[in-house]
Amino acid sequence: MLSCAAVAAGDVVVDPTGDIATGNPNLDLTAVSITDDGTDVFLSITVDNLDGDWGKYMLFLDFDGDAVGSGDNDNPWGRNVSGLMGTDTFVGIWLDGGGGVDIQDYNAGGWWEGSSGSVWASMSVDWAANAINLTFHNAVTGSIADGYTGFDIEVATTGGNWGDPAIDLLGEEGTQDGWGGGSHSTEQYHYTFSVVPAPSALALLAIAGVCRRRRR
Repeated sequence: MLSCAAVAAGDVVVDPTGDIATGNPNLDLTAVSITDDGTDVFLSITVDNLDGDWGKYMLFLDFDGDAVGSGDNDNPWGRNVSGLMGTDTFVGIWLDGGGGVDIQDYNAGGWWEGSSGSVWASMSVDWAANAINLTFHNAVTGSIADGYTGFDIEVATTGGNWGDPAIDLLGEEGTQDGWGGGSHSTEQYHYTFSVVPAPSALALLAIAGVCRRRRR
């Protein structure tokens, strides 16, 4: 079961500065903010000092709040991060080579790239503010159409190699020992969309979402 702390629309989740053992400030999370406008979701990741473009950043999202989804220590980038059973959507971010966003959904026992339907993401980097900004287009409308009113999320920083651990996880999970060994998430945060339909409308949207998934 997920351990969730509530995050209201537009709130900022603060992460302790300096809670990493590797001395890489571009991997030291300081805050993650999430908001939406009823259609799109806006997420900003801030680190201590975005002084290099080699770091990698990961989002683990669970839209139904249960353990149905990916297994423990299972993600498309092969990073050594456990404690995230039930992840439905993985988002990987890189800044080198012009940067990019990789969105993959877990379905039928495996990860599928580009299977997020009408949801896609654009990214911008504010080097002066040490921030990576993401816009998930149609994420609210698409999720509500599938019967979801929000999502649980974990954010992690890592290196560029298969098997690397999460150097920093959002929250107060303690200091990761370093590049050797694995890492473990102990808490995920819940975000509720700012615009949620009435219960009767939500039930109809959930039925529509089931039908849409069956057609896929």
